[in-house]
Amino acid sequence: MNLLEIIGWIATTFIISSFLINDMIRLRSVNLIGAFCWLIYGIMADASSIIFLNVVIIAIQTFKLWGLLRKKKN
Repeated sequence: MNLLEIIGWIATTFIISSFLINDMIRLRSVNLIGAFCWLIYGIMADASSIIFLNVVIIAIQTFKLWGLLRKKKN
């Protein structure tokens, strides 16, 4: 197994794990890590569709996490 496949499996593990979490902050954090791993995978594989998708997911998850953390703080 090469490095690219290992990163893909790590990303897959994080994404699948995020579906098993009920706490929204934790869910979005784990999913964000998975999306970041997939972004690295996409860059290494030179796959523009994977790069685009995960940049969008990272932006959404970051925005949603920021909102949840602000709400929790207040």
